[in-house]
Amino acid sequence: MLKQMLIIVVALTLLIAATIFVYVAATPRLTPSATEAAPNLAPSAQTSASESGLIVSGVGKVRVKPNVAQANIGVEVQAATLAEATSQSNAKSNAVIEKLKSLGVAEKDIQTINYSVQPITQQPRTGTTPAISGYRVNNQLHVTIRKMEDAGKILDAVVGAGANNIYGISFGIDDPTPFQQQARAAAVKDAQDKAGQLAKAANITLGKILFISEGGASPRPIFRTTGVMAAEAASVPIEAGELEISVSVDMKFALP
Repeated sequence: MLKQMLIIVVALTLLIAATIFVYVAATPRLTPSATEAAPNLAPSAQTSASESGLIVSGVGKVRVKPNVAQANIGVEVQAATLAEATSQSNAKSNAVIEKLKSLGVAEKDIQTINYSVQPITQQPRTGTTPAISGYRVNNQLHVTIRKMEDAGKILDAVVGAGANNIYGISFGIDDPTPFQQQARAAAVKDAQDKAGQLAKAANITLGKILFISEGGASPRPIFRTTGVMAAEAASVPIEAGELEISVSVDMKFALP
């Protein structure tokens, strides 16, 4: 009886050992190379997605004579009373505006940019309260002159009409769009020429344009400011000169 029980125990032990061996053998083992393979795919994928290229910059410039002049015209009046100062300022400002209109300046090109009233104070003795001795009224107009040949004559005329401040004279282009287009085309050609020279020097062939971007082109009229002009000047010589409109571009070309 005891012998039979020993035989059964040995048989069960062998069976359990065989089962464990089969389970371990069937379980896949992860090696270091298998676990590290996946992360290494990302850098290679990014590298293949990037495309080499040649980046160049180009500049195009166009010089043009201005056809618009702008100026700030002011009337400054001082008087003993506020009513008197205001009355004189209104009379002179209206005279200046009427003179501008009579010389061909459109109403839409005359704009009030500042109107101020300030008391004039005096302090006779130290420690006394400042006393108002008068008032100063300042009326400033921003004027656009579209007939460049009349600019000097117009500025002379407004001084005679009562203006005693002329400043911020500038010159510009009423519509710079066609000149910007010329400058843009010149900038692209400049960039293409540079790319061609670099490719020839490096003995490579340029591919298609990958991107092109523009900078330095303003859609607004471009004005060049001159110095401040004194109202006491006997005449107003106007020299507008030339303006420069510039456009820059960046271009990238594919390489083989």
